[in-house]
Amino acid sequence: MLIVLTGASSGIGRAAARALADRGHDLAIVGRNPFRTHEVARETGGTAFLADFDKLSDVRQLARELLAAYPTIDALGNNAGGIIAKRGLSADGVERTWQHNVLAPFVLTQALLPRLVASTARVVFTGSAANRWGRVDVANPGRIGKAWLRGAPAYGAAKRADVMLARELARREPALHVTSFHPGAVATGFAQLDASPLAPLIERVIRSPERGAQSLIGLLDGTVDAPSGSYVDDDKRDRGVAKQALDPVECAKLWDALEKQAAELAAR
Repeated sequence: MLIVLTGASSGIGRAAARALADRGHDLAIVGRNPFRTHEVARETGGTAFLADFDKLSDVRQLARELLAAYPTIDALGNNAGGIIAKRGLSADGVERTWQHNVLAPFVLTQALLPRLVASTARVVFTGSAANRWGRVDVANPGRIGKAWLRGAPAYGAAKRADVMLARELARREPALHVTSFHPGAVATGFAQLDASPLAPLIERVIRSPERGAQSLIGLLDGTVDAPSGSYVDDDKRDRGVAKQALDPVECAKLWDALEKQAAELAAR
C-alpha cells in the first residue's frame, strides 16, 4: 500500500517509516528538513517531498505534488507538528502551534480528500494525552489565552483539535477509516537512557521513538484494530479524551470553522 507520512524525517515519524518499509509498504516521506527527509527516503526506498507547514502555500503545493505522483493513496499519516516553546505567528499570520499541528494537516487532508475517499484510505492523526490540557475555541480557531506556559496550553488545544478532526472526518466520510492516537511521552536521544541504572523505571514513562510509533504503524497499515473515529492509547479506546473532543456538535463546529479559516487565508 502507498502511505503518505508527514513529520517523517525524525522522531516517531522516522521510526514508523522504517517499520512500514520493512513491512513492504511504499512511502511518501514528507518533511521540512531537506537532508533528513531525503535520508529517510533513501533508508526506506520511499520518495521525499519537502514542505514547511509554517507556510500554507507549501502545504497546497505538497498536495498538488502528491496528487500528481499517486493515482491511489491508501493511507495518510498526519504526524507533523509538535510543541513550540515560544509564542509566534506563522508566515500566514496564524499562531504557529495551531498552524503546524492543526490547520496545515487540515488543509492537506482537504486537498487530498477526493483521492483518499476514492482509495477508501486510512487517515491517522497524531494526537496526545495533552488533549486534556487546553480547550479549543471553535468560534475562533487557534486563539490562545494570555497564559503561554512554554506552549503547553496551545499544544494541548491543538492535540484536542486533532482528536476532534479525526472524529468529524470519520462521521463525514464513512468510506474512510479515520483514527487518532497518543504515542506516549517520547524520548529525545533515548539511547542515552540505556546506560542508566534507572532505565527500566524511566522507560515506563519515557518511550523510545520506536515504541511511540507502534500505534501509528498499526493504524496506518490496519494491523491495529480500532473503530473509525476512535482515539487509541495503547490498548485503550477513547479513554483519556477530553469531553469536548467527544462532543459531535463541537467537532462539527471546529471542522466548519477550519474550512472558513483556510478559505480566508487562501483568498489573501
